[in-house]
Amino acid sequence: MSHSDWTDPAGYEHMRGYEADAFAAEYLIRNADFLAEFERLASGPLAKGEIAGSPDFAARWGARFRDPW
Repeated sequence: MSHSDWTDPAGYEHMRGYEADAFAAEYLIRNADFLAEFERLASGPLAKGEIAGSPDFAARWGARFRDPW
């Protein structure tokens, strides 16, 4: 992870045109708690098309993921 100055507005210039879903994804990938929980989910097996994450995960983070394969 980069150790840039998060208070520098120039670091966010690339996000100026983001829609709400892209901005939300950017927030999630910067959140250590989300990443830890996501890693736990990603390490388990998924059947094709199965949704990873419990309803609690979805409620906490507003995100659910399908097996992409």
